[in-house]
Amino acid sequence: MTDAQRLTKQILIALIFFLILGGLGFWLFRTVNPPPPPPTPNPTANLAPISIALTKLLNVQNNDYDFVAKVVNPNTDYGSAEAEYELKFYGAANTIISSKIGNFYILPGQTKYIIDTPLKFSEPISRVELIVKSVDWQKLDPIGVSGVPLIARNVNYQETRQNNLFGRAEGLILNNSDFDLGRVDALVLLFDSGDNLLAVNRTEIRTFLAKTTRGFEVSWFSPFIGRVARVEVEASTNVFENSNFLRQYQQPERFQQFY
Repeated sequence: MTDAQRLTKQILIALIFFLILGGLGFWLFRTVNPPPPPPTPNPTANLAPISIALTKLLNVQNNDYDFVAKVVNPNTDYGSAEAEYELKFYGAANTIISSKIGNFYILPGQTKYIIDTPLKFSEPISRVELIVKSVDWQKLDPIGVSGVPLIARNVNYQETRQNNLFGRAEGLILNNSDFDLGRVDALVLLFDSGDNLLAVNRTEIRTFLAKTTRGFEVSWFSPFIGRVARVEVEASTNVFENSNFLRQYQQPERFQQFY
């Protein structure tokens, strides 16, 4: 073996040694310091936004207003325990004179009303703008949508001139679920024969037992223009709040998944 061959052989052996040593070192490094896992894809990234189907500002009297909106969640699997919105109120010069932050909950695929009242200002309001600022999306099991039916019955409206009242709506709500509920929200909307919205109000029922019926009543103290031909009642409960379910009579179910 010549000197050149011997040198080449030594270089090859040294390269193999350092490759093995480097490989062992890299393996030990990765064992002690593993690479961070790839980020989990956000399942809510491609969800459709909540859309606004209707907004209306009702002038109760002077600069006292009620606001109502109808919002739509087009997503069939995801709802929200808390969607934050902002109301921007514009004056006669089309400048913002006030704003207000609020929130609502909404089920997958649901169309629902938002009522914000009373709203009092120091000057007349020309228009209002509703902006949905953020939505805390949560995936809801189908039983969360269909498992808490709240049914309004025997709803009627009548005008009265007693006790400084102008009108009163009353009725019954059936909790046709297997759950005792901590709170049920009832929104009441009055329409004329042309389906024009005349007035709105809201109330709530606390500690609503399963398979029971509770009465509700809302009143209007200021007169409004128009003749009431139809009363719509929207009863709902926030199924995303586990504390809202006081007791359940069937196999426990977990409605929501958090992301």
